[in-house]
Amino acid sequence: MKQLAIVGMGPRGLYALENLLIELSKAGSHIGIHVFDASSNPGTGNVWDKSQPDSNWINITERALVGIEKRPEIVYNNAIIDGFPSYHEWCQFSQKRNEPDTFPARNKLGNYLNARYNSIEIALEELESFKFIKAEVRNINLKDSKLEIVTYNNAWTYDDLLLTIGHQSTTPSDQLKKWQSHVASYKSLSLYENAYPITQLKHVKDKTDINIGLRGFGLAMVDVMRYLTINDFGNFKVINKDTFETIYYKSKVQDLKLIPFSLDGLPLVPKPLNESIDLWYQPTKEELEFFKSEIEAVSQQSTEIDSIDFLTDPFAKITSRIYLNLKDKSVSHSLSKAELKVIILSWLTDENFSHPLIQDYNISTYKLIQNYIDMALGTIPISLDYCIGQVWRHCQPTLYKAFSHAKVNNDIIEKVIALDERSKRYSYGPPIESMQQVLALIDAEILTLDFVTDPKIDLVAEGWTLTNSKNESVTCSVMINSVLDAPKLLEVNTPLIKNLLQNDLIQPIHSKLGIETTSDGYVITPEDKDDVPIAVLGRLAKGSVIGVDAILECFGPRIEDWAKAYVSQLKSN
Repeated sequence: MKQLAIVGMGPRGLYALENLLIELSKAGSHIGIHVFDASSNPGTGNVWDKSQPDSNWINITERALVGIEKRPEIVYNNAIIDGFPSYHEWCQFSQKRNEPDTFPARNKLGNYLNARYNSIEIALEELESFKFIKAEVRNINLKDSKLEIVTYNNAWTYDDLLLTIGHQSTTPSDQLKKWQSHVASYKSLSLYENAYPITQLKHVKDKTDINIGLRGFGLAMVDVMRYLTINDFGNFKVINKDTFETIYYKSKVQDLKLIPFSLDGLPLVPKPLNESIDLWYQPTKEELEFFKSEIEAVSQQSTEIDSIDFLTDPFAKITSRIYLNLKDKSVSHSLSKAELKVIILSWLTDENFSHPLIQDYNISTYKLIQNYIDMALGTIPISLDYCIGQVWRHCQPTLYKAFSHAKVNNDIIEKVIALDERSKRYSYGPPIESMQQVLALIDAEILTLDFVTDPKIDLVAEGWTLTNSKNESVTCSVMINSVLDAPKLLEVNTPLIKNLLQNDLIQPIHSKLGIETTSDGYVITPEDKDDVPIAVLGRLAKGSVIGVDAILECFGPRIEDWAKAYVSQLKSN
């Protein structure tokens, strides 16, 4: 009997296991399946872990989770695995178009994913051939065309391996390395190199008279900020349920200062309030079809190209139509569709491009956040950049599908990924309530934006002294790094990936990107090497595929393609 190992049992591993069982059941085949994961809650991965605090919120509207569909009943090897409800059925989700979108705690989706996984394990526990191994995989070796999987204290051999591991830590930047050695010299200082798991911050959560530096001004910073301030000294209160306007009330004095900073100091842009407003930015079916065919016409041909016009051009065409359609909801102008398209292309090419229709960044960060909140609420005229960001979000699933495994050169792949990453300040934006909380903490003089744009940082015995362009300074004794590492394969420093690289079992598609894979997920090996029976789905395949970080991509067609390919190859052997 063929033996398969699945390493990593987050949402992607869960969907891969389900699709594998569906395809095996159709083919009337069965195999040995071992699942490796160090977590106590299989199915969730770290991002959706059930034990995380309620202050870590989902960042995609609960409405959009309609993409997590139900699982059919599966009869596999005489075992019956019951069907499992969709996420919306499971939590009895219902919402009217003009009701505000909901963004629950991430542990809620974690409970769903874990229950969905457990329903499989319970159904298969009688089978000798299925096993869950709670352990971290340290190494993978190729021996006589079989794969040896090594944990701390054991080794197993398999015919095939599916790697579905998520976020991996990378070698610290030069700045972080300096900070590490600084903290080693001064025991009174604290450096948290990662924001997660956020509960590690309990050691600094209820301290008084403390300044905490937050490296990064993105989504992880919001999680950190919320965790540290919903505490023994105060909490948030929404005072207007239509706008989520929030105050932070103190029950006793803490004297806590949170000091976020990033290279550009630009804030996150909240998503629209509800489905009605979100529909303003929705391309038509025909437009998405046009967008897809324009991208595929280039990405699936091996023609040499040196720009990403094939992507930006159709996108700008769609967005100019949508912006014109906003009529009096947009910033007032008398431009034609063609003129708008030129401005959109200029902004996509140059993030510093300025124009009366584009939100001016040279205002206070507080006012910038307020403006974007008001645009998300639909109460002030919409700037062109806000519109671009929301339309991009609606186009992302199509882009991810049309551009994955593109045959263009690696520099073009890198440019497409860079543009998608730049869009995320808008397209992966937080709920309005999160940004209202940022403003509430500024009003309460707990969070300061005085140092948010690339401060000068000096290491001193008392910690980190941040100095801004006005020559004002502040010193923090605690520093939390909330910048998430990009999946640059050559910089990943977890033992498993380092060993795979050293053993020549994987290679990056581009030195700045992830593992090169075929369209059904299998690793592409160097030409002088034998093919290896390793498939990689998810974040580490970034480059071969794009859009790997979205939860809905974990339940997408790429995972189904792998399962079909694996089972059809089983039958042909």
